[in-house]
Amino acid sequence: MSKSYSRTPRHYDGTQLTTHCINDVLPAVLSKIGEAYHQRPDLILAMWPEIIGPKLAAMTQAVSFADGILVVKVKNSTLHSLLSQNDKPRILNQLRQKFPQVEIKTISFRIG
Repeated sequence: MSKSYSRTPRHYDGTQLTTHCINDVLPAVLSKIGEAYHQRPDLILAMWPEIIGPKLAAMTQAVSFADGILVVKVKNSTLHSLLSQNDKPRILNQLRQKFPQVEIKTISFRIG
C-alpha cells in the first residue's frame, strides 16, 4: 500500500497562482543564458583558431584555460619564441576584447 503525497510549495497560502507568464520569465532566463555564455572560458579554447589565424592555427593548439592562464601547445621552438616575444600582447588584447567578462591574465606557450 503506497501513499501518494503532493508537495505544497513553501509560503503558499492557497490563493495565489503558482504559474508565471512567459513574458515575465523569459527576459530573466535569456539574460542568465547570455551571462553564462560570456563567462564560459572553454569557449576560448574553441575560438583559438579564429583568434590566432589560419596559418598559425595549424601549428598551435589551445589545450587548457584555468586561473586566467591560457596554455597553448606550439610545434617548434622557433614558433614558441616568435609568439612569446612578439605576438603575445596582440593575442592577449584580442582575447580580452572577444571575452570581456573573462579574466585573462596571460598566455603560456609550451612546445609539444
